Amino acid sequence: MDEEMIEKMKDHQNSDLSDRIKSALDLTEDFIMNHAKGVDDPYMARLKQHFTDAEVVELTVAIGIWDSVHKFNNVFDVHPPVTDGLFTVDPPDVPEPMRQHIMNPGNKY
Repeated sequence: MDEEMIEKMKDHQNSDLSDRIKSALDLTEDFIMNHAKGVDDPYMARLKQHFTDAEVVELTVAIGIWDSVHKFNNVFDVHPPVTDGLFTVDPPDVPEPMRQHIMNPGNKY
């Protein structure tokens, strides 16, 4: 993820992000802002146009975990690891499938 993608995410529906990414961001937004109350059968059918059942579960778990981490950090005033304006993570603490996103931030979406 880079600055360009972050800017696009701010108004993702009107961006040139892929429909898959937009769908994931829609789920994220509804999960966090609406407590997933907007996720009904038609919504799920739209989501499954881009994700398998297993991917929907994985995406939802990831959203829930990061939402919880964010809330935990707010309660205890924990600030993210940022160096020179960039989010930094020590790669050994990052699960293997995610390392490519940290080690190669130029990956396109």
